[in-house]
Amino acid sequence: MSKRTEQVAELLRQEINNILVRDFEAPKDTLVSVSEVTVAPDLKNATAYLSVIPDNKLGSALEAVKKFSPHIQHEIGKHLAMKITPKIRWQIDERDLKYKAIDEALQK
Repeated sequence: MSKRTEQVAELLRQEINNILVRDFEAPKDTLVSVSEVTVAPDLKNATAYLSVIPDNKLGSALEAVKKFSPHIQHEIGKHLAMKITPKIRWQIDERDLKYKAIDEALQK
């Protein structure tokens, strides 16, 4: 990843988290945040990796964020001075699940 795409990815991560805190109503008793964003070299597409607590709310949280995505896209376009607002794709951050599985295995 180039320095520029890294900077854009970090800006997007911060802005999406701000939007989620400010405007998003997560499913009941659920915490949703963006742990990482990757951006394509042409800056037209990005993938935001969601961290969801608790794990049993992964599906409902992902669906809620996908439905909320047009608002997030609009807010990014409004707040970040970019020629093109990247199209955001949403994925669950699998690292959290792997860390939890490792931790549980070590507890046994």
